[in-house]
Amino acid sequence: FVKHYPSLSDDIVKFRREALLAKSLIDDDYSGDTKEWLVVGLTQRNYRRAWLNLPTVLKQCNTKLNDRSVIFIEVNVEETSSPYEQLILHRSLDVLIGVHGAQLTQAVVLPPYAHVLEILPWVPSYIRGNWVTRRDGPTPLGVIYHNTDLNHAGYSLDRTSTDLCVGVGEVGSEEEKECFLSRRKIFIWDNRDFNVDPKVVIQYIENLVLFMRDDEMGKQCAEVKGRLDDRFVLYNVWCAEEEESTLSVSHYYAETGPQAEGEQYGMGKRKRRKKGLHTIR
Repeated sequence: FVKHYPSLSDDIVKFRREALLAKSLIDDDYSGDTKEWLVVGLTQRNYRRAWLNLPTVLKQCNTKLNDRSVIFIEVNVEETSSPYEQLILHRSLDVLIGVHGAQLTQAVVLPPYAHVLEILPWVPSYIRGNWVTRRDGPTPLGVIYHNTDLNHAGYSLDRTSTDLCVGVGEVGSEEEKECFLSRRKIFIWDNRDFNVDPKVVIQYIENLVLFMRDDEMGKQCAEVKGRLDDRFVLYNVWCAEEEESTLSVSHYYAETGPQAEGEQYGMGKRKRRKKGLHTIR
């Protein structure tokens, strides 16, 4: 990137600094490079799969974690004006969180060893789309992160993620199913807007991202793989096996399936570097 955009590093610091100033988390006299801050981007979409309670999530997450040097910002590529603006936006992030979709492909330009949380839509058995809920290997989107330097996790949404048909029958009842199917056009996963409990984002940041960031030499895999509850899956995570001095990428899939045990994507490791994840952007 530096070859084609020589001002990129300065523009990243400027973007991060402006985000922190906007929240009054630093003052005008601040002269640092902002690397002590973790910048988390929550993706919004203008059309289909909009994050309905995003303002609430941003507010609660910032209230909870600003004092731990974490800032949460909205990321909406539909409101950018140029490819370079999108590059600055994503290269300025340490973490990207969003629902399964094309907007998460921008994660390929995140800094090395950044984190991506892919929110997996709720797809009951009577509608199409179960491939986007995959937990026994990478999702169709996750394939582009597989065995890269990104830390990629997933989180499975459930019935509580949609406001549709609330109060119609019991959860999982035929009445509820009929209500959903009568509104099929907006209920299918790729059209349906969604909610996420702010506690999900906070748990992910506190229990995994900050935990891994806390040790600049990297964490042991045994410490990392059990940090989140069973609604999460660790598709791609950089850690060190016991007594190893080299970090490698590991895959802790949550369920078995036709491609388990490495039949297609592999459970193997790519040893890439000595311990130490902190790199220059």
